[in-house]
Amino acid sequence: MISSVVLVEGKELTKEALMFSLSNAKQVVMGRVPGSGDWIVHIAATKLADLEKALLKYAKVTGVTGVVTLLIRS
Repeated sequence: MISSVVLVEGKELTKEALMFSLSNAKQVVMGRVPGSGDWIVHIAATKLADLEKALLKYAKVTGVTGVVTLLIRS
């Protein structure tokens, strides 16, 4: 199991827009960053390749301007 905390940057992002199937990964916790349109997402994946796919999916969401990995732990 590999776990990551990610900052998803964007304008007017909603939780609904960021909640989707990540195949062999899942969103464990999501929270909005106060005063911005950004979100902090805790992702758990079965392996690194699954985490990489999840990060790419977030980067392709309409309105997302950046995906920043804050922490990765295996």
